[in-house]
Amino acid sequence: MDKGLTSIENMILNRDFVYEPPYFYNNKLALRCELGIGDTNEEYLQNAKDRAAAIFKILFEDGVDMFFFDNYIYDEDFDMGTTVYINNIVAATRDRLKFSLGYQKKFKHKVVRDVPVYEDDRDDICRRNRICCYPDEKFNAMQALNAQIDEQKNPTIHLVSFANDCIFTVYDDRGCDIVFYDKANFVKFYPLLKKYFLDYDRELMEQRYNDNI
Repeated sequence: MDKGLTSIENMILNRDFVYEPPYFYNNKLALRCELGIGDTNEEYLQNAKDRAAAIFKILFEDGVDMFFFDNYIYDEDFDMGTTVYINNIVAATRDRLKFSLGYQKKFKHKVVRDVPVYEDDRDDICRRNRICCYPDEKFNAMQALNAQIDEQKNPTIHLVSFANDCIFTVYDDRGCDIVFYDKANFVKFYPLLKKYFLDYDRELMEQRYNDNI
């Protein structure tokens, strides 16, 4: 372990670190919050963005320390042969590369290469790299989260707080998961986030909380 890095930072920079959806069910110190509520599409979407912003403010009072996303190379990404030219990369791949390189040009970053691929995707993906960025004041976290709420076709960005040992992931307009890697922080933030909990998983979250206090 690099003693100059935080525990959660070291963990994310390890290629064997597993962070797979559904994040809430795959992690025992996790909370799931509901975002989209309302009777009309407009109300539903606005509430999703407002609730995501409120949760973000609770978790990231001191700002985002890191964000990361996966960059995939798929078997069918190339139209012909094995030589890579810009003209024979399919459009979806160009968009992913543009997204990834855009963040890498803006921010200090580290690339974790050849991260193990999810079991269900092993037949389709030939490489998965984790792009870990260290944001500055130019990073607009809410813009990134709102893009995910609007279901834009970009890789999912995961926001990290080193101080709170947590990862915050908005998966779409329905909800978000907060995964903690420290029991004390899980217990600390549980009551602060309780009013946003998804009712369907509330009983499981209460059980997790009671097991850790």
